[in-house]
Amino acid sequence: MEIGGVPTVLMGYADQTTILRSSSLLVGCPNIRFVTVPRVGIPSETVPTFYDKIVNALTDPLTAKEQESGLYSPPQPPRVLFEGTLIEAQDFLQQTVLMENCHNCPICKYTDGLPVVIPTEEAVAEMLTGTSHDALETLTSTVTMDTSGIMKTEQTAGAPLNFGQGQTSTVEKVAICAVMAGCLPEYMPVVLAMASTGGGYLGYGQTSSPQATSWLVSGPIAKEIGMNSGQDALDTGNRANMTLGRVAAIMWVNFGGQIPGIGRSDSGNAIHSLCFAEDIESNPPGWVSFAEVCTYRDEDGNTVNYTADDSVVGKGGAMHSYPSIGFPYYYRSLTTGTGGLARLLGVEGQPGWYNWVEALVKYIIPSKVTPGGLGLIVHPSLAYQLYMSGFKTKADYYNWLSGPGCGDRFGYITVTTRYLSGFWEWAVSDNMGGYATERTSGLKWDVLLETNPDYGWPAFGTNPMSNFIVVSDGFQDEHWYQYGRPRGTYIDPWR
Repeated sequence: MEIGGVPTVLMGYADQTTILRSSSLLVGCPNIRFVTVPRVGIPSETVPTFYDKIVNALTDPLTAKEQESGLYSPPQPPRVLFEGTLIEAQDFLQQTVLMENCHNCPICKYTDGLPVVIPTEEAVAEMLTGTSHDALETLTSTVTMDTSGIMKTEQTAGAPLNFGQGQTSTVEKVAICAVMAGCLPEYMPVVLAMASTGGGYLGYGQTSSPQATSWLVSGPIAKEIGMNSGQDALDTGNRANMTLGRVAAIMWVNFGGQIPGIGRSDSGNAIHSLCFAEDIESNPPGWVSFAEVCTYRDEDGNTVNYTADDSVVGKGGAMHSYPSIGFPYYYRSLTTGTGGLARLLGVEGQPGWYNWVEALVKYIIPSKVTPGGLGLIVHPSLAYQLYMSGFKTKADYYNWLSGPGCGDRFGYITVTTRYLSGFWEWAVSDNMGGYATERTSGLKWDVLLETNPDYGWPAFGTNPMSNFIVVSDGFQDEHWYQYGRPRGTYIDPWR
């Protein structure tokens, strides 16, 4: 394929070729040539396996098909997709296509692979009663998101949301997905807010990790629609939690083209997601809700915080746990000065209130090669322990994590640590002899490595607000989960 008169070949790893194909459609190269290369191996042995393919791809005359050009405009699906009986409709929506990247296994075209509620016109009309917005309204961002340095991207108020392959969506299409997922009409403001987090993020999964999406609902609407924030909030059983997590997956399939072998290269369950609510009532005194630390920009460009009366949905990354230190008794016994956690923290035989996060960071920091925030979903009793150990506000806890309180005791991420990791080649060096500038010192990374190899950063980021803690999933046992800091999106404008 010629770009600007120059034959061009995109090289991609085997599990990235569908991403390159999909992206090429959007830039006017619908039939670009690809050469896949292995990720591993000895260069002298692996290069000969694809070198001739690259040469041929660059020099062979373009076929008539490859000479086709023009920007790709994906056709919008018809408003009525199928007419027939409910059983026939279920079969239609469960139809599959064979995906080469999945070893020619069948992948569902319209759903997440599970049976769905049939979105009849009557059912969709009923779902639309849950919002005041017009059915044919095109989705836009309701407010300009202000990230306050936590993330680098933002949405502009009123801007149309473009999903994968440049598609847009209407309120009615969101309602169709909500019906399919089993939502109730009163969930619609949350579903629309989730959809409005779209933009580029709803394009193609471009990683090879088991990254999932997790949603947090914070504010009055969680109780209004009956979400579970208590016992087993992260488990099955609650209709709101379960269907709100599921509707995100169905929207990603239908709006973003997130289908394995078509628009995804991810090896995890990136399009399936989990939704739960914050247990605001169980916050220790002085701890504010997630909604209250989220911000937006008003018409004058001022950064404004949401209040306790506002409802926000947070979109975060995967959740993890450390089973070796996750047993409930581990935490229960800490205040009595007994058990393994007390021994680990050096307070055995000394009853009192202690910061149990110190145990986590002893395990987490040695595995980190880049500074970044620590996000935790914690049981109310664990939050209370942190409160009694000195963290009277969440800000106190965040400042401890990203400052000397944690760093001086448990270590920093140093230049040498990064040099000995894949980070150096991935983000520091351009592999062509040049180096990026390290922001805090103003020096090039290679100079910093030579002159001050022990130069370091707090393991959990220089911005305290890159960290995150929220109370949920409580009542019976002590447990916690690690969770990426969500980006908050306003729910109330979608009522």
